[in-house]
Amino acid sequence: MAKHQGSHLYDGWLYHLVVDPVLAPARRLVRAQVRRGSALIDMGCGTGALLFALADRCSRLAGVERSGRMWDYGRRRAKALGLGQIRFVHGDATQLHTFGDGSFDYASATMVFHEMEPDKRLPLLMEMRRLASTLIIVDYRVPLPAGPSGLFIRFIESLAGGEHYRNFRSFVELGGISPLLVTQGFSVEEELRLHGSSLQLLRVR
Repeated sequence: MAKHQGSHLYDGWLYHLVVDPVLAPARRLVRAQVRRGSALIDMGCGTGALLFALADRCSRLAGVERSGRMWDYGRRRAKALGLGQIRFVHGDATQLHTFGDGSFDYASATMVFHEMEPDKRLPLLMEMRRLASTLIIVDYRVPLPAGPSGLFIRFIESLAGGEHYRNFRSFVELGGISPLLVTQGFSVEEELRLHGSSLQLLRVR
């Protein structure tokens, strides 16, 4: 996963203050898709904001994060809050030998695919499929909106740096996540839009 370990934005506390609030509407949409008592694994979980938002809804939660600082922030916060049902895994979400096939009801990825190297997107998608029967994906809706909002998205993404921006551009040029889902035979059960249709939530089987 393309987490930028050299960037101070990816220090857990700073990400929690700056980025997590922006994605609160997305977390609410994800929560509405998840049934009570279920198990969910979140790929590229960052500080674990989605896991904490689901702590009263899911019986078992796991988050996978490559950035050591983000992983440690989430792990320490879960421990401080006494949330033993949340497990944080430090590692690559495309190769999760820790969990067996069908270990979860849901596998989620929020704003992850657009920042990944193109050759890592399919392995992540297939690992999500291996682990769960239902996938919940939140990312940019492609094509991006015309006018100022689309320009603003490109500007924000460019601030993250060279590798991140190259991955974002390839994501847009390849048509986003939808073509990858189609070629792999996934069925989109529901599509929801948010942030003025700049983002989409896809529930996939």
